[in-house]
Amino acid sequence: MPDYTRDFILALSINQTSLDKAFLLKQQHDAGHISDLNEARKYLDNSELVKELLADFELNVLNLLHRLTELAEIPWTCKLEKVQTWLSQLVKMSWCGDGFSITGKSNDILSCYNSMITSVLLRMQYPEKECVTKGIRWILDYQNVERGQKTNWNGPGILKYGGCMKATPCYIGVVKAMIALSDYKHSDHYQQNDQLEQKLSTGLEYILSHSIFKRRSKDEPVTKDIMKLTYPFTYKTNIIEILRLIMDNNLHTDPRCLPAKEYLGSKRQKNGYWKVNSSYLPKSWVVFDRLGEPGVWISHEIEKLVADE
Repeated sequence: MPDYTRDFILALSINQTSLDKAFLLKQQHDAGHISDLNEARKYLDNSELVKELLADFELNVLNLLHRLTELAEIPWTCKLEKVQTWLSQLVKMSWCGDGFSITGKSNDILSCYNSMITSVLLRMQYPEKECVTKGIRWILDYQNVERGQKTNWNGPGILKYGGCMKATPCYIGVVKAMIALSDYKHSDHYQQNDQLEQKLSTGLEYILSHSIFKRRSKDEPVTKDIMKLTYPFTYKTNIIEILRLIMDNNLHTDPRCLPAKEYLGSKRQKNGYWKVNSSYLPKSWVVFDRLGEPGVWISHEIEKLVADE
């Protein structure tokens, strides 16, 4: 696969003045040029995207999760007062003692949503350690990351939705759970935990055994949405989110990642950008890149994943 880095940087430099300030903040942060909130403020305060993300919406667990997931992609938003209020509201509405659910009841815990809520709390530096570690504990105790394992969780919510914890565990559930464990491992909360290290290692190997996106039984995608290029990420995980998880754990040079990287490379446009695909968007979702236009946000994410090829 060719080296896209130089062409990509040149492409991004063409219209810098028209880029949203939040994207410029992301670029500067990822390059290590901005290291505190005071420096970030001038970007956050002048970003039309951040203003849209901070607009009011109907407060329920799913809407809060989705909005905070989007905000977590922008550096330093966790320090904003309104965001901190939303984080507290998300915990109040979803915390159920054993972990997190969209109803706030233990019986309704689903693997994907417990993991996604845990992840966003970690990424947004939510200060209350106990509930976050309980979300992680649920994953360690109940999330299956291999086939043929017994389901130890008896909550009826998982049974209602069918494939969460069957003999072949839901692939989305595995991915989201490993993202949560990875986020925890890389957070300030983390202390050495052999059980977590083992489960994360086993789960990542399970993902790699699928070459990121393929079924084991035949050469086709695990889900119909996994190949769609979208950003930020909903519960419908995709190839970009999974490769980012793999890279965060220093496994991106594993040869089983190559088909996914080649696929991403094949979708790069002649102008140096990638475009987002049409996809399901949750209620109150705020679009980062518009359909049919060069996707600066998604291109920034993909470039980090394929730059070593």
